[in-house]
Order: sequence, then structure tokens, then C-alpha cells
Amino acid sequence: MIKEEFNAKLSECEEILQRISSNIANGVLSEKLMPSELLKRTETDVDRLINLALTSEELMLVLKPERTNTINAMSKNLRQTLTNFKDILVQNTSDPLANSRLAFEQLRRATADGSDFLFLMREIRENPSPIISRILDLKKISETKSAVISIQAKEDVEPLVKYVLGRIDDFRTALIGLERKVDEIKQVMRELQEESLKILSEKTSQKPTTVEDEKEKKQLSLSNFKTEDD
Repeated sequence: MIKEEFNAKLSECEEILQRISSNIANGVLSEKLMPSELLKRTETDVDRLINLALTSEELMLVLKPERTNTINAMSKNLRQTLTNFKDILVQNTSDPLANSRLAFEQLRRATADGSDFLFLMREIRENPSPIISRILDLKKISETKSAVISIQAKEDVEPLVKYVLGRIDDFRTALIGLERKVDEIKQVMRELQEESLKILSEKTSQKPTTVEDEKEKKQLSLSNFKTEDD
């Protein structure tokens, strides 16, 4: 099941990050090590963590598709920092310890990025998308029933599971479309507000017509009819 697999990956990520942090704290990993030695002591854990970040990202996208942007960004950030760490250590240089210092900073950063990634994983584990969670629960129930009932349950549930998982991209597109529509409505509201304020401003600036104004207009119009003889 997806939830069990995801929980196992979370536990492994946590274990690796704790080991790296502990090794940094007790001096097993240090910027004073030569690049080759620093790589030797970390490569297995770093490679495994990169793989876990990628596979956990895929599971999180299934469990919580509405957090796609955050999931993609945090997974990419962690993987890139770990990759930078390894790349720096294998570079040829006249000052190996300088490379070790640069790489070690990337490793420290990776532990911080990893902590954020673990927080996101725990959040999604505790609060998966309700509809996805319900479907996965139904599928699990169907698999625990007797053979005949289980076969019938699978026939009922699996098409729905496949349909929903296949429509995740459509859900994302729909969400983006809704956000765009909301922005368009906000823009129309702003334009209406600006136009209304403009109209009110123009009315306020207009001087009201008084009785004296009417008399003056009438006198001016009568004078147009006077001749030179008058």
C-alpha cells in the first residue's frame, strides 16, 4: 500500500539525516577531511537520500496533489544540494581542503533542507488529500476480504482508483483555471471600483445649478435677441 510504503521511506529519510547530523556533531564528518575521505564517509547515505527524496516526491504527489508546487520545489532543492556536495568533492583543484570546506557547507545546508522535507512528509502523512485517502482505504479494505468478496470489491474500486489517479493532472489544471478565474474577477472588481470612484469624483466636482445661475443664463439668452436699435 502507498501509505505503508511512504511511511517506511519517511522513517529511512529520518534515520539517514539523523546519522549525518550526528556525524557532523561528533566530528566524524568535518571540513578538515580531504575530499576523497569526506566523500567515502558520506557517499552511501547521500546517494540513498537523493533516491529517497525522488521516490518520496512521487508518493507525496499521489497523496496530496494539491501541494504539487511545494512538493516539487522542496524535493528538487534537497536533491540539488546533495548533488552539489558530491560534485564539489570530485572536482580537481590545487587546494583540496578548500573544496572540502565548500562541500561541507553544502552538507550542512542539506541537513537543514532535509529537515524541512521531513516536516512536509509528516504533514502529508497526517493530512493526505481526503478523496485519495478514502480511495486508498477502500482498496485496502477490499484486499482484506474473502476471495469472492475481494474480487468483487476490486472490480468496484480499482476502476475508480485508476480513474482518479489518472485524472490528477486534470485536477491540477482545474485548480489553476479556478485561480485564473478568481484573478480575472478581482481585476473586474478593481476596474468597477475605479470607475465608480471616478464617476463620484466627477459629480462632486460639478457645481450645482442655482436660481441665480438660471437667471443669468436667461438674461444672456435674451440679450442675443436685442438689436442695435434697442
